Amino acid sequence: MGRHDASYRRLLHNPQLVRSLFEGILDLRMPGVLDWSRLEPLPVQYISRDLRERSGDLVWRIPLLNSPNSVFVVLLLEHQARGDKYMALRMPTYCCLQYESMLQHGLIARGSRLPVILPVVLYSGERPWVAKDSLSELIDPLPPGLEPYRLQGRYLLVDEGALVRAGGLPDNNLAALLFRLEHNRGIEETQQLVQTIIALTRDDVYTELRLALGEWLRHVLLPRALPEVDLIHAPVTLTEITEMMTEHSRSWTHQWRQEGRLEGKVEGRLEGKMEGKMEGYAGLLATQITRKFGGLPGWAQTRLEHADEATLNRWALQILDAQRIEDVFG
Repeated sequence: MGRHDASYRRLLHNPQLVRSLFEGILDLRMPGVLDWSRLEPLPVQYISRDLRERSGDLVWRIPLLNSPNSVFVVLLLEHQARGDKYMALRMPTYCCLQYESMLQHGLIARGSRLPVILPVVLYSGERPWVAKDSLSELIDPLPPGLEPYRLQGRYLLVDEGALVRAGGLPDNNLAALLFRLEHNRGIEETQQLVQTIIALTRDDVYTELRLALGEWLRHVLLPRALPEVDLIHAPVTLTEITEMMTEHSRSWTHQWRQEGRLEGKVEGRLEGKMEGKMEGYAGLLATQITRKFGGLPGWAQTRLEHADEATLNRWALQILDAQRIEDVFG
């Protein structure tokens, strides 16, 4: 396991951060339903029937308010730093193995109904997430009589970068501050974000979270921003890390400008490649989408660039009845 994933695993093990994710960012339309005071972790190491070990990032048991202790929701969190085409296959596997694990450990009474498992993928990568979010979309088309038996296996995606770029994240939400740090735009913003976190976590109940965030900054953010600085003996407290950022502000700014130049070159190459591939059928479809919906988002460009002829034909038919740009690519 890399340090990035290990740092995220420690962060996702913190109840305050998990709670902030659901109370300030995800809108599940369940106000006053979950009893966060009784949030508790569950085992995440699974041994499948073929004796292969599998593991998700973290699993939480959240009882429902005003209900017997036996009624609860299971939250399964999986962190991804890179895209995964078959994520919709992995998540149902984790869910089924989690059910088996709870049965084996006596967390579900024999003969009773299974609790709801909410699978969440937390994606921290830079590129937009393009993988399918349900298993049914990975399965070949079925005859009408067999369609009811198509497996669904949907998961909830939290694309950090997309949320940051869209704006509107709450200012004093711990999970939102983590997302903005991951996708920061320079040293000044990073220092401000860390200072906000310090102010929000002064209480002793946040001691473990402060340590986890310090480790994440040390092992993930600082090496990325200050690759030429020796970080073996780097500080781990948030206050010391802000002082270190000030000390190396010139190196940070230089690295940021270098990354900006590199990003511009890469974008230029991708745009040139896109212009070539968009000629012909894909280019015509892009023009139609722009004409009907007033623009062509980056994610739509990416899908057009990689689509085969059959897919382009299908999208060309779907644009006739589409009410939103998402309907074209449905």
